[in-house]
Amino acid sequence: MQMTTRGIRRRIAVIGAKDKGGAGLSTTETALATVLRATGEGHFRVQIVDADKANGSLTQRLGERDDSGKLLAEQDPYKGIIKADLFDRDGARPIFHAIESDAEFVIIDTPSGSLDRFGSLSESLTARDLVDHIRHNDREPIVLVPFGPTVAAIRGVGKAIDTFGEVSYVGARYMAGVRDDDYRLWSSDPLTNFYGRTVGGNVRRKFEEAGGQVIDMPPAPMRPFALAEALSLTFAQSATHVGGDYEQYDRLNMASWLNKWVREFQKIEDLLGLEGIEWRPF
Repeated sequence: MQMTTRGIRRRIAVIGAKDKGGAGLSTTETALATVLRATGEGHFRVQIVDADKANGSLTQRLGERDDSGKLLAEQDPYKGIIKADLFDRDGARPIFHAIESDAEFVIIDTPSGSLDRFGSLSESLTARDLVDHIRHNDREPIVLVPFGPTVAAIRGVGKAIDTFGEVSYVGARYMAGVRDDDYRLWSSDPLTNFYGRTVGGNVRRKFEEAGGQVIDMPPAPMRPFALAEALSLTFAQSATHVGGDYEQYDRLNMASWLNKWVREFQKIEDLLGLEGIEWRPF
């Protein structure tokens, strides 16, 4: 792919949105941020906004730390994390500022219940205003929605489309302990419920009509994943580091996992404007 000295052909904002926690959104966006920063080194830049003040998963996994491992109070927006609080009165302000930056990619992680919160980001701003702001800053909006095989999870995909309108959508399927045939409710074939009503199929049709694309979340290798988190290793560090309690076995597992993420992100390289680029996992 042809790149300019500083940047790619397109500017992108990826908005993560979800109803419930535990769907894998933060893990997906951490993996995306890791891969994009590795791939873009010397070519394009990435800013990451952690708008989940309660959990701060991206801050813990990607935040800059001092020599003792303590998170830095002041983070370089191109190397660490930008903090926001989606549920504070004006807590979405850093999101709007990041969108105005010269970073080619902005990735926004949000907490549980964010799909409802996007209806009123401030006294007057909604998700549609955020989308307008993205476009006014010459960016293309992508909404990333995680979902599992349950009714509530799948409905969240439809809710995201109703909330954000005409943007690009990526559905990230949760695959830990799940097989393809467990996604029966994602099928476009309707079902008849206990009361004789026809249910199912509508969300997938709406998603496909909106041009949505699906990626799968590779199940994390839990021992290396949990150990890396406990040792304050980023995903990239955990794929290259060996020492102390982190063994070669752990490193190889994490490196293989990040390579699987690369293959998933390559499915949407057209949306990201990264067709033909040489991808790097870490």
